[in-house]
Amino acid sequence: MKQNASTLRQRRRQAQRPATSAPATAKHAPLTAWTPAPLTARMLAPLRLFLGVTFVYAGIQKLTDPQFFSPDAAGYIGRQITAFAAGSPIRALLLNLALPHAALFGSLIAWGELAIGIGALLGLLLRPAAFFGGLLSLLFFLSASWRVHPYFYGSDIVFLFAWLTILVAGPAAGGWFALDTYLAAWLASHIPPESSVRFERAANVALGVQPPAVDSSATRGRTGGRVGRSGRYVSTTRRDFVKGAFAGVTTTLGAILAVTLFSKGGSASATSGYPPAPTATTGVGDVATATVGGGSPIAMASQVPKNSAVSFTLPASGDPGVLVRLSNGNFVAFDAVCTHAGCPVQYDPSSRLLLCPCHGAAFDPAQNAAVVQGPTDIPLASAPVHVDNATGAITVSS
Repeated sequence: MKQNASTLRQRRRQAQRPATSAPATAKHAPLTAWTPAPLTARMLAPLRLFLGVTFVYAGIQKLTDPQFFSPDAAGYIGRQITAFAAGSPIRALLLNLALPHAALFGSLIAWGELAIGIGALLGLLLRPAAFFGGLLSLLFFLSASWRVHPYFYGSDIVFLFAWLTILVAGPAAGGWFALDTYLAAWLASHIPPESSVRFERAANVALGVQPPAVDSSATRGRTGGRVGRSGRYVSTTRRDFVKGAFAGVTTTLGAILAVTLFSKGGSASATSGYPPAPTATTGVGDVATATVGGGSPIAMASQVPKNSAVSFTLPASGDPGVLVRLSNGNFVAFDAVCTHAGCPVQYDPSSRLLLCPCHGAAFDPAQNAAVVQGPTDIPLASAPVHVDNATGAITVSS
C-alpha cells in the first residue's frame, strides 16, 4: 500500500516538472505542405486593368482620329464596315443596319469603348460593362477578325473570353475598390423595406454584390436593405448568375444568326458594298479621278503621276481596289482588302508601300503586293490592268 502511494507521488512530481528540450537525436515532426498565400482576391487585377486601359485607349483613339468620321478618308468607318462584311457571317447585319448609319455606328462604338473601359477601371456597373465589352468583342470577332486563320491569331476572341471572366467574377475582380458596392448601398437606403428582398436579388445578379452576412435589424429597418456598418455591399458571385450569363450569350448569338439568315434582302445586298470615294494619293499632292463600274476606265494614265495611287471598286467582287503607278511608270492593281482583318489598305508614297491602318500590315506593290510586315503572311490579291495606249484609259478586267 505504501509502495503504491510512493509511486503515485513520483508520477505527480514528474507531471509537474517543466518540459525539457528534446535531445539532438530526436526525430523531426513529419513534413506537411504549406498553405498558399491568399492572393486570390487580386489574381484578376492585371486582366481588369488591361481591359480597362485598352478600351479607354481604343475609344479615345477613334474619337481623335480625323479619318474615322470623314467619308472621303481611307480610314472612314463606312469603308471599314464594307471591308469587314466580306465573308463575315453577319454580313447582312453590317450592310443593312450598320453601313447606312456608319457615323452613328462608329460613334456608338467609340463612346461605348470609352464607357466600358472607365467602368472596368472604377468598378462602376462593372458587370454591365463586362457584358457589353464581351458583346462588342463578339461582334468584332464575327466581322473584323472572322477571316483571320487560325482563329487564335485574332485578338477579338481573346477579348471576348477575358470579358466573360470579368463578367462572372463581378466587382471581386481586381482586388481593388469597386464603386458598385457603394452604389448598391446608396440605392438600398432609398428603397422601401418591402422591396429590399427583390432589390438584393437584382443587385446580386446585375452588379455582383450582396449585403454583408452580419444583419442588424435596426439597420435593416432604417435603410430598407441589409447594409454593413461600412455602408457598402459585399462583392459576390452566384451559380445562378453563371447560368444567366450563359443564357444571355446564347441568346445574343442566336439573335445575330437569326438576323443574318432571315434578314430581308441579305443576299441581294451582299454584293452592293459601300463605294469608296474616287480619290488618289500622290506624291506631289495631285488628285486623280476614278470612275467605278465594270469595263469603264478607272483613271487616265496622264492623271496618275508616278509613285501615286487611285482608289476604285473591283467590278467582280465589289471590294475596294487600289491602282498604283510605280516609280518606273508601270501600273499595278490589287484588291485593297487587307488579308489580315479586312481593313482597306492605302498607298504611302514615302515608303512606296500599301499600308493597313488597322494593324500595321505592309505590302510591296512593286513585288506583286508581297508582305513586307505582318501580322499577315498572305499577299494582296492582284487585279489585271489594261492601259489603252491610244486614249490612256486604264481599266481593270473582271
